[in-house]
Amino acid sequence: SIIFRDIDPKDKEGIEQVLREHGIAPIEEVDPNARLAMACPALPLCGLAQTEAERIMPSYIERMRALLTKMNLDDEEILMRMTGCPNGCARPYMAELAFVGDGAKSYQIWLGGSPVLTRTAYPFMSKMDADKLEETMEPILAMFIQQRQEFEAFGDFCHRLGADAISAYTQSYTLGSVKA
Repeated sequence: SIIFRDIDPKDKEGIEQVLREHGIAPIEEVDPNARLAMACPALPLCGLAQTEAERIMPSYIERMRALLTKMNLDDEEILMRMTGCPNGCARPYMAELAFVGDGAKSYQIWLGGSPVLTRTAYPFMSKMDADKLEETMEPILAMFIQQRQEFEAFGDFCHRLGADAISAYTQSYTLGSVKA
């Protein structure tokens, strides 16, 4: 993120034009899930990293957006974080949805943090293969569609229901059976 401050109002349009010419989208055009997301550098920069984070997080955001769209949750914003190891440098334990690296192409799933980072998440899944993101998240989003309260954020929903209830639901869920 870049913050420009103390800009003379007469210079604003010129600065915005330069940014557009260099492919930098205005904040209104950035997917909120991407804008809110954070990942640590992980591989190859961190000696503690067990898997990717910063380099793969954009694809996870895109995959989650595609799943949200498929399930008619286009307007949903979920605060996501990703780290390459359990150290938690990108603060995954506060996010609504976190992917914490625990091995090659493997992540722990943490749910239930606050959308405003005032509550910690809980461990939901100890190992998720990177290729199984959609089949892991679809049942959770289906439960969210069916049981959320009005204006309830994803993290608040996961916190309210808890790991046991979400796990029980996901075990009986049939992929593709629920859309908003």
